[in-house]
Amino acid sequence: MKKRTRLVFILILLLVITSACGNSADEKAEGEGKAAGPLAGQPVTILTGGTSGIYFQLGNALAKIYGEELGAQTSAQTTGASAENTAKISRKKAELGFAMADTVTDAYTGEGNFAKAGALSNVRAVASLYPNYMQIVAPKKLGIKTLEDLKDKDLAVGALGSGTEIMAKRILEEAGITYDDVNADFLSFSEGIEGIKNGTTDVAFLSSGYPNSGIMELAATDEVEIIPVPKEITESLQKKYPAFEVGSIPANTYKGVKRDKETVKVNNLLITHKDLPDEEVYLLTKTLFEQLDALQNAHSSAKHIELEKAALKLPLPLHPGAEKYYKEKGVLQ
Repeated sequence: MKKRTRLVFILILLLVITSACGNSADEKAEGEGKAAGPLAGQPVTILTGGTSGIYFQLGNALAKIYGEELGAQTSAQTTGASAENTAKISRKKAELGFAMADTVTDAYTGEGNFAKAGALSNVRAVASLYPNYMQIVAPKKLGIKTLEDLKDKDLAVGALGSGTEIMAKRILEEAGITYDDVNADFLSFSEGIEGIKNGTTDVAFLSSGYPNSGIMELAATDEVEIIPVPKEITESLQKKYPAFEVGSIPANTYKGVKRDKETVKVNNLLITHKDLPDEEVYLLTKTLFEQLDALQNAHSSAKHIELEKAALKLPLPLHPGAEKYYKEKGVLQ
């Protein structure tokens, strides 16, 4: 009886070992598949923005693409978006970051919020992506319809020093409104939307592609108003800040908003630093455009990303690795 029990025990032990070895072989095979990629094991950190923003959605999709296609060890980090991303890229805290063109212009030239720190001259462009639109949202019941109506209101203008906050402040100033005329709260997208829901915020400024998930969520339960930025104000701003352009949010982008709304738009960029190896940036750029469908599935804003426009209207130099790819594809001479 004891011999039989011992034999059963040995058989079970052998089965466990065999199973464990089988699992190890499977895991190794999966790892070897990834290791075969041209960036096998190399870290690629992508700086995005808040979790309710489009940078976050596209950044996570891009991280997945680079992991699967290139074998890179990828991660997408939440951040305060444009300004923080540009500063971190300059300090080589990440390989890639999303940022708005006007913020990058200030950073590269050492102007605006970057005047104290000085020019971040080692930042380079990888690609011009899709436009951000300043979307100023308020509950319809408050009767806020124009920029002039924002005086004395509680405004969520974006995180302090963020690309959204910089843009919001410039729009307000062009309309003759300073922070002294309003109660400006430096809140993220999600905090601003939550403030409107809770009644602690009257108006939120969100600079993003459309549709913005936070505004969609708000419009699903409450009637909303999108406050326009008149074309005349944008054209005046453009003389000082060339990255700004006249834009429009189409009717029915958000539930209950039946008319097009004029606003300011500014291009988003994918940026890196000048010391990232040329071949690595070439592969990152090439893979982005070869896998554009996957990005478009992550958010519809990516449908505005076009290879033919990727090297246009850049406020800073292209990284040589990206330049190599664009020349190879015939979009640069």
